[in-house]
Amino acid sequence: MEPSADGDFTIDESVAASVFRDIALVARRMGLVFLPGLSSLRAELRDWELWGPLFICMSLAVILSVQATDAASVVFSIVFLIVWVGSAIVTMNAQLLGARISFFQTVCLLGYCVFPLLISSSLCLIFNHFLTRSLAVVLRFSVVAFSILWSILAAGGFLSDAEIPPGKLGLALYPVVLFFFSIGWLILLGFQQDQQTQQPQSGPAVGAGSQASPTPAA
Repeated sequence: MEPSADGDFTIDESVAASVFRDIALVARRMGLVFLPGLSSLRAELRDWELWGPLFICMSLAVILSVQATDAASVVFSIVFLIVWVGSAIVTMNAQLLGARISFFQTVCLLGYCVFPLLISSSLCLIFNHFLTRSLAVVLRFSVVAFSILWSILAAGGFLSDAEIPPGKLGLALYPVVLFFFSIGWLILLGFQQDQQTQQPQSGPAVGAGSQASPTPAA
C-alpha cells in the first residue's frame, strides 16, 4: 500500500485520482521554489519524488536541443549529466558537512530548483525569434542571471531545513552555486550560437561563369 501525503492509504483510489494527486504535488512544490519562505520545507525533502524533476529536466533539455540543431543529442545528454553528477557532488559535500540528506533527496531538490532556469530558457526562445539581436542579448543575460539567483535562493531554503550544522550552510551552497551557474552558462551559450547561425551571410555570390577567364580571339 502507498500512503498519501495526509497519511491515508491510496490502494483503492482510481488511476485518475492518483495522477491528479501527483500533478497537484508537483505544482505545489514548483510554487515552493518561487516562494521558498512560505513554510517549512523539511517534509518536501523527506518525501522526495522524481516526477517533477524529470519533467523539468526533460523540458529544459528539449528546448536547448532544439536550439542546437547540429548537436541536439549531445546537448540533451549534457543537461541530464549535469543534473545527476551535480546531485552526486552536492550530496557528498553536504554529507561530509554533517547534513542528513540522501542522493535522491538532492536530485529532487536540484531538479525543482532548475524550474526558474526552465522559465528563462523559454523566454530566451521568445527573445531570439521576436526581438533584435542586441536587445535579445541584453534580455537573455538579465533573465538568466535573475533565474540563477532565484534558483540559488530556493535551494538555500531547502538546504536550510536539511539539518546542516550552523555556520556550514555557505560551504554546502558552494557546489549548488556552481551547479546553477553551469546550467545558466549552457543556456546563454546555446541561444547565442543559435542566433549567430540565423544571421544571413553577406557577400556577393560568384558564379561559375565569372570565374572563367576570357579566351583571346585568334
